Amino acid sequence: MPYSITWYIPDEIVYVRYYGVTTTDELRESLQSTYEMIESSPRHLVHIISDVGDITKAVPLAESVKIVREIGGHPRTGWTISIRDSSALLKMGSALGSSLFRLRFRAFDTFDEALSHLKWYDAALSWDKVEDQAHKESGG
Repeated sequence: MPYSITWYIPDEIVYVRYYGVTTTDELRESLQSTYEMIESSPRHLVHIISDVGDITKAVPLAESVKIVREIGGHPRTGWTISIRDSSALLKMGSALGSSLFRLRFRAFDTFDEALSHLKWYDAALSWDKVEDQAHKESGG
């Protein structure tokens, strides 16, 4: 599963884009990298936007839950937002997993909807520091 991880807003919003065929090792690696980015941030809450719209084959739900449990959630994770997920089953699984791990989770169809949600729930975000290049390159 190729993926890219960048700051959308440095130290505030992590943007993760997944595409292609997913593997358990790459999912584990991406979650660990995201955890490390949150750890490196001085901010009290760091949000995550995961763009899953270009995945062609997902890691099975049971394996995904096992990996999430193994890595664990970072205590300073704010909202975890999934965008462009066309699979109702995966949306349900993400919501269930988020409930089990007590995460703030939402799924939206578009990147703009995700940003609107974050603007509503976190007025302290530094919108003037947006680094939009990765998002533009992904076509998201």
